[in-house]
Amino acid sequence: MDKKKKKLIIVITVILVLAVIGLAIWFFKFRGTGTASGKNAVYVDSVANLAGLSSGDGLNGRYSGVIEPQQTWKIEVSQDKKIKEIYVEEGQEVKIGDKLFTYDTQESEDSLNQSQIDLERIQSDIDTANNNIAELEKEKKEAAADEQLSYTTQIQTAQNSVKRSEYEKKTKAVEIENLKKAIANADVLSEIAGVVKSINKDGTATTSTGEAEPFMTVLATGDYRVKGKVNEQNMSSIIEGNPVIIRSRVDENKTWKGTLTSVETDKPESSQNSMYMSSGSSDTTSSNYPFYVVLDSADGLMLGQHVYIEMDNGQEDHKDGSWLDSYYLILDEEKPEEAYVWAADGKDKLEKRKVTLGEFDEDLQKYQITEGLAAEEYIAYPDDTIEAGAPL
Repeated sequence: MDKKKKKLIIVITVILVLAVIGLAIWFFKFRGTGTASGKNAVYVDSVANLAGLSSGDGLNGRYSGVIEPQQTWKIEVSQDKKIKEIYVEEGQEVKIGDKLFTYDTQESEDSLNQSQIDLERIQSDIDTANNNIAELEKEKKEAAADEQLSYTTQIQTAQNSVKRSEYEKKTKAVEIENLKKAIANADVLSEIAGVVKSINKDGTATTSTGEAEPFMTVLATGDYRVKGKVNEQNMSSIIEGNPVIIRSRVDENKTWKGTLTSVETDKPESSQNSMYMSSGSSDTTSSNYPFYVVLDSADGLMLGQHVYIEMDNGQEDHKDGSWLDSYYLILDEEKPEEAYVWAADGKDKLEKRKVTLGEFDEDLQKYQITEGLAAEEYIAYPDDTIEAGAPL
């Protein structure tokens, strides 16, 4: 190949490289501007979605929950006690006062017999010492002067022995009473009406966090509550005392009301068992915390039923027309009944449109839109950077 051809190839190659670089610069600098004026595209959302007129308003985060008893009685067994007999089975219903199990009291009975023998011996020692003291005091009165100190020492020693025996007597009496109570309370009776959920007979059962399960768990019947879980990244949305809506997973229109009562921040669980339905981060290293809801009414709910939990933002209070959050509106101070929104004009551009306002819900901070905006239209958040004619 001659020098001229080589030179021509080099020039063409350089031109092509420069063209590619120029095209790349143009693409990354001007893409998405929509117009030559350099206006950035604006995000819009439907009025139906924002006003809660569609199947979901997208603003109420849902948490999965399960119906559980208001009261759970966990029965622990001391390591120094043995179970003699169990009278119930898992799943069995029990009433208050029903016998659940009984302790083996043979060892306690043997200890009681020995303690009673010990108590009799201690009392005998006290009686003997008191008799000895009385005899020494009698002899001391008749003894010579040089023998008085010896008698005094013997009497004091005997009196100290009585004091020690009296203390031992009191301690032994307390021990005997405790043994009697243990024997008398050998039968463990149910304190609540409910269902026997579990019996940890061999003591090997553990919770999901690795802790030992109690010997027996009884779930109360009647009053229910809802247990949910929240990820640490969404803890700010769970506020004690706030109202919530419990929604059936089978029928969206079937709901119950309740109040969020507590969040157990001292009982974190692995995010792999998360019950939170989130479209956000998939980070598996975060923790989840259980929270509870007390129901206004549990009619129609079943123990163990799975439900959805929503923060009550008034989404169940259906109102006529479209109701928008106040922050989507530009208010006219001179004409309170009028306001403006940034709306899509039907040509993929943004326009400032006047709307007529109706009622104002002070609790929810929402305005009723009576004219100027339809549910199927789209609006944008009124950011300071928005201009008329901006592309969508």
